This record gives sequence, structure tokens and C-alpha cells, in this order.
Amino acid sequence: MDQKQKILLIAAGALCGLIVLFLAFRLVVAIGAANESSAELKRAERTIAANGAERPYPSKENRDTREQDAKAAAAVADQARALLTHGLPIPQGETVSQFADRLVKGVHALNERQQTPAAQLLAAAQQQQQAQSYSFESYVAQGNLPKDKDLPRLARQFAVIEHACNLLLDNGAVSIVEVTRDRFDGAAVQEEEPRSTRRSRRSRRDDEEQQPAAPVGAPVDPILAKDGVTRESYAIRFNAPYDTVVKTLNTLATEPLFVVVTDLSVTRKTPVSARVDELVTKRQAARQAAARRAASSRDPDAQQRAAEIAAKPLFEGASPAERVVTDPEHAIPLDVLLRFDVYSAAPAEAPAAPAPEKEGN
Repeated sequence: MDQKQKILLIAAGALCGLIVLFLAFRLVVAIGAANESSAELKRAERTIAANGAERPYPSKENRDTREQDAKAAAAVADQARALLTHGLPIPQGETVSQFADRLVKGVHALNERQQTPAAQLLAAAQQQQQAQSYSFESYVAQGNLPKDKDLPRLARQFAVIEHACNLLLDNGAVSIVEVTRDRFDGAAVQEEEPRSTRRSRRSRRDDEEQQPAAPVGAPVDPILAKDGVTRESYAIRFNAPYDTVVKTLNTLATEPLFVVVTDLSVTRKTPVSARVDELVTKRQAARQAAARRAASSRDPDAQQRAAEIAAKPLFEGASPAERVVTDPEHAIPLDVLLRFDVYSAAPAEAPAAPAPEKEGN
């Protein structure tokens, strides 16, 4: 074999070796890819099998639970709406004059309930006047008549104020000092106008009847407003012992009327420190007077009695009214400001009567 043939043979062998190595490399890569694909396929099969074995959501049990929850929520909502419909009894079909007469009688009855010695003594000591018209000055003190369009809302407001004041007095309140309500009828503006600038009652009533009715109550949450819920705000300032406040709040929380207490301020007219100093000074003066009487006595045991008086505790034998910490029955009345809102459902509007059909010719 000549030299040229050897070179060709070596070159052909090298080329064949390279081809074999390349094919071997491709085989190894293909085997790795196949193994990876097989593993991924097995993972997918396991995932599909696991998903197929799980219970579907929502299942029948899930749907039943959700339906029961929806029924329970609807029942609670219906109960809440029913609570908002519990109002106070108001005479129906009243005229303006009948309501004004009932308003004056109700205010006088509230004032008569406060004509007690305790209320008069407290008013004289604190130099404050009791509520006389209960935020209805224009109709009680001045004798004005309300407008027809304001009559339903005024009747509801007076029913709430009368109910709350009677509840306070029933629970032991000494006096009602001030009452405020949502002013919507322009009564406060009319009271401030000078008499010389007022027009005749008839012309003023004609102009007022042409004005649109004022919105009912303070703004409420949009969710409640969709259901036609209204809110009226009130504030009552009164003098009463602590147990009256507790009884009144407990009653408001349990009665059918939907009341939300927004603020409760309790203050004392006389600070506790001043009250303590007053009682201590009074008891010390009484003890010194008793000791002087015992010392000036001709009784041979007077010195011993004087020593016994000096050794006694300062408040031993004191009456309930003379104690620093006393019981509610003898305690000095508190000055209380109670603010609350009354929520109610808007009255349902009666369906409009169908228009009469025109007869043909």
C-alpha cells in the first residue's frame, strides 16, 4: 500500500470516528430529553389524577351552606327592618289646632311633674331655669300654629321628647333643664325676627306653603338610606342622681324604639374636693362646739366626755347627707347631657290611584 492510500485511509477513519462521536453525543442528549419528558409526563399524570380525586368546589354541601347563610342574613335584615318600624303611638288624623292643643297640654303636664321641693331647691341653689317649652317655643309660648306639611314630623318629635322626659322623671330625675331637637320648621328664625318686621300671618303662611318640605332628619348611611331609614337627633340636659342615668340607659337599650345614644356627659356642680372641705369644716366646727359644751359643764365627768368626743372619728355617726361618699338616694344630683338619635323607617307611600278613563263620545 502506497503512502497516498495510507493517508486516505487515515482521513476516512478519522472522519468516521468524528461521525460516531457526534452521533453518540446526540444519542446521549436525546436520552436525557426523553427521560425528562417522561418524568414531566408522569408528574402531569399524577397532578391530573390528584385533581380528579378531589371533591369539586362548590360542592352540594357548600351550596347548601351558602344558601343557609343567605337565608339567615335575610332573616336578620328583616328583623332589623322590623325594629325600625316600632314607633311611638301618635294620634292619627289630628288637625293643626288639635295637635297644638295636645302639645300645650303635654308640655304643661311635664312641667307639673317637676314642681317638687327637690327641684325647686336645686333650681334656687344652682340658679338655673327648668325647660318650659321643650324646644317647641313657637307653638307653646307664642301660640303659633304649625304648618300642615310639618305636622307629621312635629308629632313624631314631640312623641319622642315626651317619652324620653317621662322616662327620666319616672326613673328619679329631679328636673329637665334643656331639650333640643332637629329644627326643620323655621321656629327659631321666626322667634328672632323683630315684631315690627313680620308680615301678616296669612301672607307668611301662603309663602311657606309654597316652599318645598324640609328633608327628614339628619343624613344617614347610604346603605340605610336605600331602605328609606331616617334619623332624628335629640339632646336632653337634666339633673338626676347616678342611678337615674343607669336605669334610663338600660331602658333605652331594651325598649322597641330604635335609639342610639351618641354622647353622655356627666358633671357635678360642686367639685368633690370642695364638697370634702365643706363637710370636714362643718364636722370639725360641730366637734369643737360639743367639746366646749362638755368642758363648760359642771358635771365631774365633763373632761372625760370631751376627751371621748375628740377621740372619735370625724365622720362617726354622720347622717347620709353629711357623708363624703353617700348613697344615690341622698347624693347631690348630677348635671347630665344626653344626646341620642332615633332611627325609623320611612312611611310607605300609598299607591297612586289610577286615572279615570275617559268615556267615548
